[in-house]
Amino acid sequence: MYSIDFAFFTFAMQMYIDKFCTFRPPFKYINQKHQTMKNSKFFTIGLLTCLFLLSAAFVSAKMPNFAGTWTLNEVKSPMPENGFRMGSTKITATQDELKLSTERTYKGQNGEDMTSKEVYTFDGKECESLFFQTMKRKSTATWSADGKVLTINSVTLFERDGETMEMKSYETWKLSADSNELTMESSITTPNGDMKSTCVYDKAK
Repeated sequence: MYSIDFAFFTFAMQMYIDKFCTFRPPFKYINQKHQTMKNSKFFTIGLLTCLFLLSAAFVSAKMPNFAGTWTLNEVKSPMPENGFRMGSTKITATQDELKLSTERTYKGQNGEDMTSKEVYTFDGKECESLFFQTMKRKSTATWSADGKVLTINSVTLFERDGETMEMKSYETWKLSADSNELTMESSITTPNGDMKSTCVYDKAK
């Protein structure tokens, strides 16, 4: 995450303003115009740089950190009407200022554990991964305007009856106020309509 010592930032801004924004009579009239244009250029570049750093600090400060091991809370996770819960039973996540990496554990048809690893970058670019090591999945991750919710849109390609088909899905990640509970709402588009699910996870201590 980006971080800024705001006391230092304020001091640096004051020094900058004192240097470039305080009016000083020109030493020579012939250099007045040149000096004014030079100071104006430095002021614009410096101000834009400071605003960028300050903006980055506020954005990164608001971004929740999903890093940790998350276990499905079946009591708090309502079972969909079709009786099929799409969420994983466990999620292990690591996160930095650039990306979120996940390893999800699902239960197979015979009760065996199945894992899938994926990486999502926060720059809005498309990321490719292999879902269950066989199906190609393309995903993009975006933050909400307030920086509190992460939305992941995905398209998964798979083979069926010799044809390549695609399945569209999305999920939202949101932390509780104490960051110990993760709520994930997801939806998968199928020929028979959308399948929606809400899963709640508890963070391992």
